[in-house]
Amino acid sequence: MNKHPLLSKLLIIGFLMALLAIPLALVRDVIAERTANRHDATQAVARAHAGAQTITGPVLWLPYTETFLRTVKVEGQVGQTREELVSEERVSIQFPKTLDTQSRLSTETRLRGIFPVTVYTSQHATTGRFVWNEVTPRHRGGQLALGQPLLLMGVSDARGLLAAPALRLAGQTLPVGQAPGSSPLPLAAKVDLAQLKPGAVLDLDLKFDLAGTGRIGWVPLADENSVSLSSPWPHPSFGGDFLPRTRSIGASGFEATWRVPSLSSQAQARFGQKGENAPALDQFSVGLDDPVDVYRLTERATKYGLMFIVLTFAAFFVLEMVKRWRIHPMQYLMIGTAMVLFFLLLLSLSEHLDFRFAYLIASAGCIALLAHYLRHVLGGWGAGLGMGGMLVALYGVLYGILISEDNALMMGSLLLFGVLAAIMVATRKIDWYHVMGPDAEPPRAGLEATRS
Repeated sequence: MNKHPLLSKLLIIGFLMALLAIPLALVRDVIAERTANRHDATQAVARAHAGAQTITGPVLWLPYTETFLRTVKVEGQVGQTREELVSEERVSIQFPKTLDTQSRLSTETRLRGIFPVTVYTSQHATTGRFVWNEVTPRHRGGQLALGQPLLLMGVSDARGLLAAPALRLAGQTLPVGQAPGSSPLPLAAKVDLAQLKPGAVLDLDLKFDLAGTGRIGWVPLADENSVSLSSPWPHPSFGGDFLPRTRSIGASGFEATWRVPSLSSQAQARFGQKGENAPALDQFSVGLDDPVDVYRLTERATKYGLMFIVLTFAAFFVLEMVKRWRIHPMQYLMIGTAMVLFFLLLLSLSEHLDFRFAYLIASAGCIALLAHYLRHVLGGWGAGLGMGGMLVALYGVLYGILISEDNALMMGSLLLFGVLAAIMVATRKIDWYHVMGPDAEPPRAGLEATRS
């Protein structure tokens, strides 16, 4: 190996980079653990407050029994038939023609340990209209026995109801309580059967306050659905099957309006289906996630950690060749260890500080330590500050990659291209055969070609 110092040094540096990948992986494990702890904290707050909410309904639900005569074959007697009386339990589900909801949402941050969790309270005012369609028998001569009609509505977590909903239907105030176990939604109000005349117009007025955590959404069950939501939360994340028709987002909050016709949704067709294979209902929602997820950003940063170590070691190696510096493998290891600790320091600081300040403090500490160390390794402040300046540029590029996720690939590609170009320019005059060792000589054909 002494006959090939360049190859020996490259192998040692490669081994050190592989060795440093182990603590980098351990840092990722710590990030995953902290992410899981934050999820547990969010679930704990949701259990005590209320979870994510999805508002469904209201719909009219009328159970009834149809009795009819059915002709069946007599067993053991060919061509003989008889009639038997059959009763079938059915339900008529009738959806609103229109539903218009005006909602207002306010947020609050609660701490569970060191983990912040965003909870909300919301006020909803819904107006709508039903037009009752007569229930007709499905079999010839069938007789109908109508049961108790109900107005059903649902929220994902009923603990979030801050008071009983105020409901008026066709001018009558209806108390809202728990629905029967057989109904698909948890809340119900009894409707006067006498109001359900064919073609009857039933105007709806519904008001309620609802608390929740993280997300709020709606299932569009009416023929024409309209929801307007306003909130001081400045970072909404719109999701679900439909995006808002209009939205306005600023530092003071957001406003959004959804308009969804039944022709655009499968919610009515899928409503009431039961079983494990029952499809999920279409919905639209808004999430209140923190846009600066420190764990996601730190985890993304560690993905570039090994690349940063490779680039730094490559810079040192090239400067060893160009400037005739002598850097011991143990010094390489200490420099790489300091760079790995940067990510752990960034994680711990970002749990208590704004991510920008955490990144500034962690990177400044790491760069100052390395610059001071390199001053002694390289024999002067000039070289130490020069390498410190290179690290400033490197960490600055990393921060740009982190905050600009859409341009991360482009910025990373430009960084690698720039580093390669710098290495090629810096080493363009190096005689690599001489560097490889005294016994390394170029092939004669290559040498003659060079002279010519």
